[in-house]
Amino acid sequence: MSPKDEDGVKLLQTILDNLPSGVSLLDKDLRLVAWNEEFRRLLGFPDELFESSAPDLYDLLLFNARRGEYGPGDPEAQARAGLERARRMEPHLFERTRPEGTVLEVRGRPLPGGGFVTIYSDVTVRRRAEEEVRRTASFLQAVLDSLPFGTMVVDSDIRCTYWNRQGEALFDFPPGFIHQGIPVEEVVRQVARSGIYGPGDIEEQVAARMAQIGRFLPHSAEMTRPDGRGLRVIGSPVMLDGRAQGLIILQEDITERIHHESMLQRLATTDALTGLLNRRAFLEAVEREIGRARRDGLPLALLMFDVDHFKRVNDRHGHPAGDEVLRRLAATCRDLLRDEDLVGRLGGEEFAVLLIHPHPQSAALVAERLRETVQAQAIDHAGRAIAVTVSLGIAELGEGIDSVDQLISRADACLYTAKRTGRNRVCHAPAQGG
Repeated sequence: MSPKDEDGVKLLQTILDNLPSGVSLLDKDLRLVAWNEEFRRLLGFPDELFESSAPDLYDLLLFNARRGEYGPGDPEAQARAGLERARRMEPHLFERTRPEGTVLEVRGRPLPGGGFVTIYSDVTVRRRAEEEVRRTASFLQAVLDSLPFGTMVVDSDIRCTYWNRQGEALFDFPPGFIHQGIPVEEVVRQVARSGIYGPGDIEEQVAARMAQIGRFLPHSAEMTRPDGRGLRVIGSPVMLDGRAQGLIILQEDITERIHHESMLQRLATTDALTGLLNRRAFLEAVEREIGRARRDGLPLALLMFDVDHFKRVNDRHGHPAGDEVLRRLAATCRDLLRDEDLVGRLGGEEFAVLLIHPHPQSAALVAERLRETVQAQAIDHAGRAIAVTVSLGIAELGEGIDSVDQLISRADACLYTAKRTGRNRVCHAPAQGG
């Protein structure tokens, strides 16, 4: 070898030894003709393997196989299999984890004249980081799936990055519909198609919601699924460096809450014994209707009535019988009156009816029909028939009445007159003015 060739070899070796990866060069006979120290270090080859002469590929494969680099099996068979693969002279790229845990990326390319150049890179740190990312993602997904509400995380490109099973179930998404990177607009469109947003043009519904989501605006909405279940959706921006760069959307099934609130509302506004409006709820409703009637110039009539000699019913038949009388009286009112009319129990045996926009003279007719119906019916309790009557007072909204108290006071005065003049009758105070 000439001095010039020797200089070239030294230069090549210097280059190889300063590369950050291990490098090996095999000739067409698969003998090792060049390598660097990083190659020997990464693969853990001892000095004695290189003392007499450069090993060929079979020697290297057999050495590795005998120390368990390729897992359990016959070392010679493993070495021959590796040699056979190399003879096909095909490019390859794979990762191999050494027994002590080092992860090597092995990238080989055949040379034009035969042989191989192979680069070995230690990717242990990168793989550990990637594995940590995967573990973190798996942990986050497990946390999301354990939450009692649906969750979706929207990234800066308005795409879904995380979601959980609860959200899929709440909106009945088809299996596999939600996937990493799906545009949120597609998700919203699927929700619109399901009817959860109610009737209307689907694309208009999508546009309205994307106007909030696309700008990462905080928002909250309640909606009802076609099957009647209630849903609440809350969107909160993800803030990075003081700027909204994503959105967390939470979905909650609020069916039980709605039912609970409805029950509380009924308890707060309903008389427990009769199921009618209680005194407070009835008076509030009358006040609203008076305001509406005054604004629109429409009539209202209030009927107040109670059970004649109700104390005798309790004394003679017992309080359970008295309760049954009140329940039957409430049922009679519901049967005789229109849906829009209001009925309330003001206390004890005293009831009131607000006739909404009655026709002229109809208040007196309704009151008389109610009186006759109660008188004609026999209320059965514990095998005994109980006969009762009611007295009624009527007052109509007019210029002399500007409040609930005035309307009730006038109707109550008429009720007192009906009871004072014999009971089981109707006393009517006509409207004053228009």
